[in-house]
Amino acid sequence: MKFQIFLTPAGITQFLLRVVAFLVVMSFLGQMTVYFLPNYPFRDYLAKAFSVDYERNIPTAYSILALLFSSTLLGTIAYGKNLDSDRYKNHWKVLSFIFFYISFDEAVQIHEKFMEPMRSLLNATGFLYFTWVVPIGFLVAIFLLSYAKFLFHLPTSIRNLFVAASLLYIGGALGMEMVGGYQAYTVGMENIPYLIIVTIEEFLEMLGIIVFIHALTSYINKYLGGVSWTLFLGKKQQLHNSSSIEMVAISESANQK
Repeated sequence: MKFQIFLTPAGITQFLLRVVAFLVVMSFLGQMTVYFLPNYPFRDYLAKAFSVDYERNIPTAYSILALLFSSTLLGTIAYGKNLDSDRYKNHWKVLSFIFFYISFDEAVQIHEKFMEPMRSLLNATGFLYFTWVVPIGFLVAIFLLSYAKFLFHLPTSIRNLFVAASLLYIGGALGMEMVGGYQAYTVGMENIPYLIIVTIEEFLEMLGIIVFIHALTSYINKYLGGVSWTLFLGKKQQLHNSSSIEMVAISESANQK
């Protein structure tokens, strides 16, 4: 038995937007119940399970999967570019690795482990209270400069989506993180303004990844001929010499278009 699944950019984007909207609303409502409603069974457990400010919960799992999906899409493009010996094939490979690392960091929170030592070293206060924004901001600046030519070689529509995704993600991950750091330093974290800041921060990050995924799937669809996934179901003997999930590139190539 064989099922072939075609993933369209619009379909993926609509699905992800619904998931993110659900997670953000559930996170905010869950935290509001902690502040304003009396205790009830599983109240704190549900609030933590859906909170975008907690780790190892449902929103974290979503973010890990979304980043891994981005890495897979980038790897797919890199594979096609490598076959064509494209000038920017290594840029796609590096991007795929970067997003894989970000998904790994999202899972184990490596950057969090350096926060306290750096805070003591820099005597950080105010907007730099969450000190990981300093080295990450420096790395982001280097990355943007080194990828300027790559960005401008992209088709205009894809380039615009890349820029929009970057502004949303960096605005959340660095911009709102600095605002949250100032709030945490001056007032603390156990207050509604900090909750609102964190919710906006995570929403911007999630939205940025959705826009980026839309850009990648649109690029694959328009300029690489598209990709479909074929799922084979049957006995092992029937699936011999074939993987259980096979990625099949549509025959029409970008050059033919």
